[in-house]
Amino acid sequence: MVNPGHEFGYRAFPEAQITAVIDLIADIRSRWTIPDERILGHSDVAPARKEDPGELFPWKRLAKAGHGLWVEPPAAPGATLKEGDEGLGVIALQGALARWGYDCPASGRYDGPTAEVVRAFQRHWVQTRFDGAADGETRARLMALLRVGEAAA
Repeated sequence: MVNPGHEFGYRAFPEAQITAVIDLIADIRSRWTIPDERILGHSDVAPARKEDPGELFPWKRLAKAGHGLWVEPPAAPGATLKEGDEGLGVIALQGALARWGYDCPASGRYDGPTAEVVRAFQRHWVQTRFDGAADGETRARLMALLRVGEAAA
């Protein structure tokens, strides 16, 4: 994938690149068993260091092509959790992010590292919001993914 990135004019990925990456993943998966939930971006693996492939990467399209996961959770109203918040809601969020595979200790404090992890999650799964604040849609999508992951296990 070639993109100047967030620091140098991040933009949508050209159609040729997306088609090529779908074909590449299909080729790799024809030789290796890779579960859909393990098709990740750099920001999913290292949210404190990486932002790519970012919120413009077509994860939903990738999943429709048979590679990766995408969920459409029901509407989830509720208060937005953000930096500075504390308590059980934050612990539950951190625990859910850790269950999904992010390095997110359940401290009960919505600190900078938690916001980085939420931002990485949003870049992959929400894409209309990647500010690091866990709104109802962000939390609902995380819960839906965990349910899909548990069903697959």
